[in-house]
Amino acid sequence: LATNIAETSLTIDGIIYVIDTGFCKQNFYSARAGIESLLVVPISRAAADQRAGRAGRVAAGKCFRLYTSHAYHTELEAQPVPEIQRTNLGNVVLLLKSLGIDDLLHFDYMDPPPHDALVMALEQLYALGALNHKGELTKTGRRMAEFPCDPMLSKMILASEKYKCSEEAITISAMLSVNNSIFYRPKDKVVHADAARKAFHHVTGDHLTLMNVYNQWANA
Repeated sequence: LATNIAETSLTIDGIIYVIDTGFCKQNFYSARAGIESLLVVPISRAAADQRAGRAGRVAAGKCFRLYTSHAYHTELEAQPVPEIQRTNLGNVVLLLKSLGIDDLLHFDYMDPPPHDALVMALEQLYALGALNHKGELTKTGRRMAEFPCDPMLSKMILASEKYKCSEEAITISAMLSVNNSIFYRPKDKVVHADAARKAFHHVTGDHLTLMNVYNQWANA
């Protein structure tokens, strides 16, 4: 069953049949709402061709597409939406600023990001203290750029030094950086899964719940 991984150059021996559902999960960021969501969306024709290519990599094979030829030619886009045009640009802006690139609005991108998403990222970094009123990188911003995580999490880690809770902040940041949900909830065992999840619940919210998950795993 083909997923996004099948669109890479990864080759798995023995794969001669591929089932292509025509859908994939992608992150989309709404600059207006400030929310990032994982959505199920149709794949592109380029992605479909890559998935089909997995079937004949090591031997003759077949790809079974769960959509019509008409849908392939008329409903699927030729190429997928570039990631820079659908995700939070906070990390990108912080990296470019740390490399000495100041004029981000006129920078020669391979795929130009949405203007509102770029402005939102600049405003967010200013609010976090990573940029000054001139849009220049601050000392705090340079330290934040060294962390391989979202700018909000980077600022939390730096602030934790003041409040003597760095270990907890790093743990929570790591748990929040996981792309997929850490709680497995199979459809045929929903009641059991929800009951098991309550063992990690913390009344103050999700952040300490995630820390409970990590601590119980570390102590197991």
